[in-house]
Amino acid sequence: MTTEERPSVSGAAIRERMEELAPPALAELWDNVGWQVGHDEAPIHAVLVSLDVDHAVVEEASQRGANLIVAHHPLLFRGLKRINPADYRGRLLRRLLCDQIHVFAAHTNLDAVRGGVNGALAAALGLEPTAPLVPVRDAPQGWGFGAICEHSGLTTGELVKRVEASLGVAAPRVTPGFNAPACHTRVALLGGSGASMLEDVLRARCTLYVTGEVKYHEAQDAAREGLTLVEAGHWGSERPVLRRLVEWLEPLGIPVYESNRVTSPFETDWKEPQ
Repeated sequence: MTTEERPSVSGAAIRERMEELAPPALAELWDNVGWQVGHDEAPIHAVLVSLDVDHAVVEEASQRGANLIVAHHPLLFRGLKRINPADYRGRLLRRLLCDQIHVFAAHTNLDAVRGGVNGALAAALGLEPTAPLVPVRDAPQGWGFGAICEHSGLTTGELVKRVEASLGVAAPRVTPGFNAPACHTRVALLGGSGASMLEDVLRARCTLYVTGEVKYHEAQDAAREGLTLVEAGHWGSERPVLRRLVEWLEPLGIPVYESNRVTSPFETDWKEPQ
């Protein structure tokens, strides 16, 4: 079967489906969501969902016959003033264009909806979100960034085991809060970089916070306020949303694959060369 004979849907159908889940109006003003490479008229035969777009992910898309990558992190984020085919970004863009592989991004707009990054993180950890950490105006269901989860009582150790088992994060870093309770009944979650929302976590009276990454002095401040932090890694804390995106796009009737490439720059299986 040739490429032209394979079942396809329009780029517009993909865009509209993604915007139904994560309306672009919810994205932060500094963000860049939507089409990164491609357009509504493109016939899409198969989709690969990934957190990032790099050469390994593009190669995976090519091997799977996917001519669209739906990514969480935008490919074109900082201002692009020139394309140099000799550098990493230039080679990546050249291959995408030459191989006719399109790229669509849903970033902070996917963070701001209940069924997005943080809803998927909560589900992976066996928790039920009851409210957003920071509400976003006009977000569906009154949602927003992060999630507050109430529990009958969960120890730090129990939560760490869930992070290790469900997110595949070996030995996550833990900052025990000074005078933190033995069991936590209000847990805050935020996939990715969550340091900017520490004050919101404290205002929400949460005593345990699971996020992707926090800086040294911010962790010190949190601990002094009695807040326990579990740092699950940026990639590990956002990865659960990929399965949700697969399930969301599958009703369009074309193959949708979850990337199996580890795009985190912190390799968990690194070894000293022999």
